[in-house]
Amino acid sequence: MLTNRRGSAKMNRICLNVLIGIPASGKTTYCAQIERAASDQLHVVHVCYDTYVPIDTQYHQFRDEAGSYKQHRQQLLSSVEAIIVSIRDNNHDSLERLLEDWVREFKEPLKLPRPLFSKDYLFLIDDNMYYRSMRMEWIQVARRQSLGFFETFFDVPLELALQRNQSRERSVPEATIRRMWMRLEKPCSELYGWEKNSISINGTPEDFNEILPMVSHCLENPERMVNVPCTPMEQSVIHQIDLLLRKAISERMAKAKNSMPKSDLRTFASVLQDRKLELLQRLRNGDEEIAEDRIQFVANALL
Repeated sequence: MLTNRRGSAKMNRICLNVLIGIPASGKTTYCAQIERAASDQLHVVHVCYDTYVPIDTQYHQFRDEAGSYKQHRQQLLSSVEAIIVSIRDNNHDSLERLLEDWVREFKEPLKLPRPLFSKDYLFLIDDNMYYRSMRMEWIQVARRQSLGFFETFFDVPLELALQRNQSRERSVPEATIRRMWMRLEKPCSELYGWEKNSISINGTPEDFNEILPMVSHCLENPERMVNVPCTPMEQSVIHQIDLLLRKAISERMAKAKNSMPKSDLRTFASVLQDRKLELLQRLRNGDEEIAEDRIQFVANALL
């Protein structure tokens, strides 16, 4: 019989897979395929934000309570982390208490495969995660708890997602999808090293062949706490990056003119400008580094 962390049993290995993509980009299909393919190799736990933080059906509640949506999201993250610790440490009693607390907090149970503690675990963190800051919260969990971590980015054209959305039983407002698409920050390992384990999916069968090997790699190479100071960039390099970012923004806006109404174009331009200013500031502060021969690539990838 397995014991808790104080006993002699080894800790269970756990990997987080954070999903990134606008509504109707294929995340639900992905989760179903991973659950089927991985059933004989590891336990899969599907953490779908829409199930536990249902902003679509409880919009008025979230709107009327200041900060309510963010608070519920933070509670979900903290609860998942506590459950992961109990699973990792083989702590049955703690896990049962946490699962009871989960139902009281989120109204729906978190489905865990049975029997517990018998295999490795893959947690599918299923949300749009269009801001990098949302994903960064999960890499911090992985580092604190020494978990595997990787991202899956659903690289689907906006028009295809809108078309798929129209045929869904519970469609999302088109304006919401467009707003998320404009703000979506794609993984960029060239600048953000913690996004090094990222896979892009566009829906072909070949895409899924990469997933289970990535899970194995991340289980064998869990995240660790890091503290590597960076050196602020020289002003001449910052100026060069600024010029490249301006050019990249102009090219993106030129492509968008044929597919966006004017109101969306203004919003999109504002989003790109904010993203540019944030990047330049982080480079000035030494929070990020870019190799000079990769500046053009990073400019195009970020915008």
